[in-house]
Amino acid sequence: MMSQAKLYCLATDMNLHSSSDIPHGAVLNTIATPPVISGWTPGDEANFGRKPFFLSHTLAGHPLFQLDRLHQLAQDIHAATLDRLSCDCCLRIWRDRPDLSGTERMSSWRSKIQVELAREDFTDALAALFADFRAGRGSMSIMLCLADQIDPDFRALLARERSEIAAIAGVAAPDITFSGLTVIISAPEAVTPYHNDLEQNVLFQIQGCKDVYLYSQDDPVVLPQDVIEAVAAGDGAAARYRAEISNREACYRLEPGLAVHHPLLAPHWVKNDRNLSVSASMFLNTRASDELAHAHQANRILRQMGVHPPPPDLSQPADRLKALMLRKMSGPRDSYSSLYRGMERLKDATAPLRRALDAIRRRAA
Repeated sequence: MMSQAKLYCLATDMNLHSSSDIPHGAVLNTIATPPVISGWTPGDEANFGRKPFFLSHTLAGHPLFQLDRLHQLAQDIHAATLDRLSCDCCLRIWRDRPDLSGTERMSSWRSKIQVELAREDFTDALAALFADFRAGRGSMSIMLCLADQIDPDFRALLARERSEIAAIAGVAAPDITFSGLTVIISAPEAVTPYHNDLEQNVLFQIQGCKDVYLYSQDDPVVLPQDVIEAVAAGDGAAARYRAEISNREACYRLEPGLAVHHPLLAPHWVKNDRNLSVSASMFLNTRASDELAHAHQANRILRQMGVHPPPPDLSQPADRLKALMLRKMSGPRDSYSSLYRGMERLKDATAPLRRALDAIRRRAA
C-alpha cells in the first residue's frame, strides 16, 4: 500500500468546484491527516479503471453523513434547484414497486416509482421522509446528487478523495475533467436496478449493509456495442439485465468502512439489506474517458446515418478526430451534462442529412 507521505490532498481552502478549477500544473500539498481511503494493493493501483476491487475508508460515523446533516443538505439542494444556483445538483426520490418479483425489480428502472414532493408542502414532506429514515423504516429512497456543487464541506471532501485516488492511480490532476459526490439513502431492502455509468466510481458504504453485483465492462455478451453507444449518448437505462448474463457477476458485500471501485461502464445492480443504508458515490471523468465517450457518440450518429463503424480505438487517427470534433463542439467541461453538449449540436447539424437518408432508404425498400 502506498505510504501516507505519498498521498497528496488538495487544501480545503482552495474552494474547488470541480477538477477544472485546479490550476494547470498546481502542486498538491502533502497533509498530515490520515487518508480517507486505504487498503490499496499494488494490483488495485494497476486495476483502477479496469477491474472492481474493495477499498477501506474512514467515512463511517463521519459528521457529514449523519441524518440530521443530510436532512439539511437535502433542504439546501432543493433551495438551490429552485433558485437555479447549480446546473447539476438535484434530489431524486423513488420507491420500489411492491408488485414485482426480485428479478423484475433489478432488471429495469421501470421497477422504480419516481416520487415528487409537492413544492407547497415540501418542507413537511421531507421532514416526514427523514423521520422514517431515523426510525429505520419506510419504503422511499433518496439521492442527493452532486452535493459538492452547493455545499463547501462536501466539496472539500470530494477534493480530498479525488486527489487521493488520483495520486495512487497515477492520474494527473489536470487530466481529471469532472468529478462529483452523490449521497444515497436507501430504504430497507431497496434495489438499485441493473445499469452502468459513464465515469469511474467509488461507492463508500457508511451506514447499513448492501450487496453490489458487478459485471465486466469488457465482456461483449454483457455489454454489446449498441448499449455502450446508447449510454455514451446519455441513456442511463440502456443496459438491460438478461438471463444469458446470469452467473457472470461478482458480488461485493459492503458494510460500513468498506468501498468498492466501479470501473467505467461496468454494469451493476445493488440490493440493500433489511436496514437503512447510507452510501456516498464519488465519481470522476478523465480526458481519456471523455474522448472515448465522444468517439462512441460520433459512432452512434454515424450508425443512425447508415454507416457501420467499428468500436472506437483512440490509437487510430479517425477515432481521435471524432473525439476531438465532439470535444470542440461540446465547449467547456463545466457541468455533468456538458459531456453530451457536442453530440446534441452535431445531431442538430446533421438532422437534415439524416432525414434525407431515411427518405432514400424508405423509397429503396
